[in-house]
Amino acid sequence: MSKKYSLLLGAALLLPSLANADTMRPAVAKFLLQAESDLKGQKYTAALAEVNRAEAVGSLSPYETLVVAQLRGGAAAGAGQYELAAHSYETVLASNATPASEKLPLLQAVAGFYSRAGDSVQTITWVNKYIAAGGTGAQTRALAVQADYTLGHYQAVVQDVKREGTSASEAELQLAAAAAQKTGDNQAYFDALQSLLKVYPSQAYWNQAIALVQGVPGFPDSLTLDVYRLRLATKTLTQPGDYEDYAERALLADQGAEAKRVLDAGFASGILNAQTDGGHAARLQALADKNSTAPSVPPSTALDQAIASGKGFAGVPGYGQGKLIDATGALARLWDIAAPPQERTASS
Repeated sequence: MSKKYSLLLGAALLLPSLANADTMRPAVAKFLLQAESDLKGQKYTAALAEVNRAEAVGSLSPYETLVVAQLRGGAAAGAGQYELAAHSYETVLASNATPASEKLPLLQAVAGFYSRAGDSVQTITWVNKYIAAGGTGAQTRALAVQADYTLGHYQAVVQDVKREGTSASEAELQLAAAAAQKTGDNQAYFDALQSLLKVYPSQAYWNQAIALVQGVPGFPDSLTLDVYRLRLATKTLTQPGDYEDYAERALLADQGAEAKRVLDAGFASGILNAQTDGGHAARLQALADKNSTAPSVPPSTALDQAIASGKGFAGVPGYGQGKLIDATGALARLWDIAAPPQERTASS
C-alpha cells in the first residue's frame, strides 16, 4: 500500500456522513453534498471548489464548520495539498463535536500530512502529540526519525530509534547509523549496525561493522587472523588479496589446514586462479597443501582457546560488556549475531 493511498484511506475514514444534512442550512448542504459526491468519485479539485462555495455562504454553525473542515481535509489530501489537509484536520481536532475515539486517527493523519508536505518541524510536533495520546503505529512514529534527520537533529534520531526498539524498520536503523556517524558516536553507530545485522544481515552491513571494529585505535594486529575468520563466515572475503593475506597469516600461525581450506575456497569461487598475482596464489596453495597435514599449534590466546573448545567468541573474557574499545569483545558480539555454532571451530 502506497504512503499516499494510506493517507487517503485514513482521511476517508474521518469523513462525516451527510445523511442527516437537514441539520444544516440548505444553502450550505447543497454544496457539501456535491463535495461529498465529488470526493467519492475522486474528483478532488471539484470537491474543494464545492467546499469553498459552502464556506462562502458565511455565518457557519459549529456543525457546518466541522463538516466543511472534514470534507476539505479529505479533498485536499486527494489533491496532494497536504498542508491544507493538515490544517483542515487540526480544525476538526479542535472541535468539541469531534468524538474522543476519533482523536488518535486524526493526530495520525495530521502528522502524516505534514510529513508529506515536507514540514519536518510540524511533523515532529504532531508525531509527539500522537505518541503522547497513546499512538503506537510504527509507520507514524517513524516519521519523526526521518524529520529529525532532515533537520540535522542527529542525536534525536538515535534516541528516536532507541525508543522504537525492536519495531524499528531497516530504514530507521540506517538513519540511526548515519546519524551516529555524523556525530562521531562510534558506539551508537556500532549498536545500529548490530541491530541491522540481527534482522537484516547483509554483506554491506557486515563490512561496515567489521571495518568499524578493526578501525578502532590500538586494534591489535594479532586479532587480524580472527577478523579474516569472521569475514569468511560472513561471506565478505571478496578480493584475491583477502584470501592470500588470510592464508599467509594462517600459515605463519602454523594453521596449515586452515590456510588450505581458505585457498581452496578462493579457487573454487573463481576469485583466485593460477595467474592471480603472477602465480602467487597458486604457490601459496602448494605451500598450504604441504603444511596441511602438519600438527597445528595449540591455541594460546583466550580467543583461540575459546574457538578451539567450541564455545566460540562467547567464551572470550570481556564478552558482552558492550564496550566498543574492547576490540575482542566487539568481535565477539559481531560473531554471535549470525555465525552458527558449527562454524565456531579452530578451522573456521
